[in-house]
Amino acid sequence: MTTDPDRSPRERMVHSAARMMRERGVTGVGMRQIAADAEGPRGSLQRYFPGGKTQVMSEALDVAVADFSAGTRAAADADDLPSAIAIVVDSWRRVLLDNDFRAGCPIAAFVVDVSESEPLRVRAHDRFEQWRRAVASIYRGFGYDRARAWDEAILLISAIEGAALVARAGRTVEPLDAVERLLVDRARRGRAD
Repeated sequence: MTTDPDRSPRERMVHSAARMMRERGVTGVGMRQIAADAEGPRGSLQRYFPGGKTQVMSEALDVAVADFSAGTRAAADADDLPSAIAIVVDSWRRVLLDNDFRAGCPIAAFVVDVSESEPLRVRAHDRFEQWRRAVASIYRGFGYDRARAWDEAILLISAIEGAALVARAGRTVEPLDAVERLLVDRARRGRAD
């Protein structure tokens, strides 16, 4: 449950939806489940979210992405690129371990379940692009040109996304450890690759 006395019932519902979406995907979460988990007034769902499930899931995605972005934000202050990469990967490792491998990437969960909903698909795409810009900015900070930084960012994101999925399936962080080793080694070799 996401009971927090400092949050309004509406905020609790959005946070519950974010957590449940990361665990079950969008289609695995119902509006009544969200209200019950947040101990919110079920009768107020329509008032709080006149756009229905699309609205609450859109807002939940933003909450979940903000939580997941902490590692990328911290990596921006790293002393070198290998350390920055290690910080980003470690933030994912901690999420998996702290949630007993139940929670995954909120954007990936969104994409898998919402391909039929254009507004939700676009929102997921926008959040991936936001993350890619943040990672590319880190690479730029360590001397990569704009095009190469953009490519390196999608490589890092894709590798982490895939490793996180495999890690959840196997209930082991070994895939993330392997991705970290390979990406850090690549960064140490420098921009000449």
